[in-house]
Amino acid sequence: MTKKSHTLKKLSAVVGSLGVCTFLLGWWAEYRGFVFGFESRVWYNDAIILLLIAIWLKLGAIYHKEEKGTM
Repeated sequence: MTKKSHTLKKLSAVVGSLGVCTFLLGWWAEYRGFVFGFESRVWYNDAIILLLIAIWLKLGAIYHKEEKGTM
């Protein structure tokens, strides 16, 4: 079985990458008005939430770092 910290670290990287992509979509929506039917403020709010989740997952990975490989 994998360690919780390793799983949380990978999940944090995925969610953080989605947050950065969402931020870029919001930046793009600033110039176009809409991207996929949403305004830039919607994209920015989603990016903030995704990045906060990624930070929370990373803190969980740090907390669980000292655990052994068993669950």
